Amino acid sequence: MRVRGWVPVVVAAFVLVAGCAGPVAGEPAGPPGEPGAFPVTVPHGQGEAVVPGPPQRVVVLGAGDEQIATALGAPIVGAVRNPVSDDGGWLGVDPPRAAEVGVLDSIEPDLEAIAALRPDLILMTTAQPSFAAVHPQIAAIAPTVSYRTELLQDPGDELTRMIGAALGKPAEAQDLIDRSAAAIDRFVTEHPAPGSYLFGQFVGGTAYLVTAPHSPSVEFFERLGATPEPQVAALPLWQAGMVALAGEQLPLIGAAELVIIGTPTADDERALRTHPLVERTPAAAQGRLHVVSADIAALLLTPNPASVPVLLETLRPILEAS
Repeated sequence: MRVRGWVPVVVAAFVLVAGCAGPVAGEPAGPPGEPGAFPVTVPHGQGEAVVPGPPQRVVVLGAGDEQIATALGAPIVGAVRNPVSDDGGWLGVDPPRAAEVGVLDSIEPDLEAIAALRPDLILMTTAQPSFAAVHPQIAAIAPTVSYRTELLQDPGDELTRMIGAALGKPAEAQDLIDRSAAAIDRFVTEHPAPGSYLFGQFVGGTAYLVTAPHSPSVEFFERLGATPEPQVAALPLWQAGMVALAGEQLPLIGAAELVIIGTPTADDERALRTHPLVERTPAAAQGRLHVVSADIAALLLTPNPASVPVLLETLRPILEAS
């Protein structure tokens, strides 16, 4: 089942997570094989991928996969479409996707289209639950690296190491992680800690807020010196590391010192800003409620070292205004 608007993780990721039955979990993945050596075996939450040689035709089935693989210079021949952007590209992919790259649906797996791209490596560490459900069929096409331990809940650093191992670029992957960490450290010295925060998405009159400890989003904000607002963090989780607030609980949104909410449609944004239980909250009244696009919300849901630069530049004016 799908929830309108919340179709990632990414845009799609963030959106679909709320509409699926829950995350698909697997056994924790162990460390990859010898650095840069082929064949290389990359364990993941749905098995393992044995990559026989340096990949020449890489297909990426998640936004995070494309962000990381692009940053590592992978030869990408196929990538999934961002369903809410005009050009189908994802934020955080630098350089942007080349015109000759084959475009795939990000929601419904098209096995024939994937096979037609003749991949020698498939990356789906941040793909939609629908892709995880058909992992055996996808893995039959080419060596496939899926999520590490839990769909859309894996640390971006770990996914970067897995993808780097599969590409035969472990040193480059670690360098990307180190550069990302240094950028976050510089950012923290330039901006005061925001204190308590809430981040999530508002769709159909309900706010879905990410509060689970150790989720990628929470850990990212904690590195910036922010912690989830205690009243909301104490609520029972709904699914995928989120709590759901509706009706009389909505005023809890405004208790945090920093509130960042994604809205997939203009109607959802209008409904949030004009909701009588929200507009009277301290955060809304004092300008600490920030509404962002579904693209930005998707990046914040599953941050990784490749997407950190655009995330920090997005957050800079928000923190300066709060």
